[in-house]
Amino acid sequence: MRTISGECPNCDEPFTLKYKSKLLPHIGSCNQCGANWSSKGTPLESCSFCGCRYFYRQKDFNHLLGCGIVILGGFIVPAIIGYVIGYRYFLIITICSLSVFTAFDILLYRHVADMAICYDCRCEFRGFDIPPKIEQFEHFLAERFEKDN
Repeated sequence: MRTISGECPNCDEPFTLKYKSKLLPHIGSCNQCGANWSSKGTPLESCSFCGCRYFYRQKDFNHLLGCGIVILGGFIVPAIIGYVIGYRYFLIITICSLSVFTAFDILLYRHVADMAICYDCRCEFRGFDIPPKIEQFEHFLAERFEKDN
């Protein structure tokens, strides 16, 4: 399923739009303020909301889940096993369990698809075929799109 997620340009309300067609003459409207959105271009050639032509690719992976897996392996497992077996082998159990959970985290990460994100409005494009020209996040390019708060 192809989805576009982001924030409404008018009211900053988060949204997620699902669709099946390649061209988007009319995308949808905001549930909060009622603003109608029209497509400003073909997805991943230019952003459907702001018209920006610059995207970066990123794994569609929950970062908190990944950190949680490693933290679970590093603290909770050795504490439980150390309590049952004894703290004599605490360092070895910690290293082994951290290695196992890190390997699980890496396997999970590799099986997750990529998504494209617009540098300007930060809309997330999931389920699209991402062209090879869209590369990983570049800090130098992102500085061009920083907005004053």
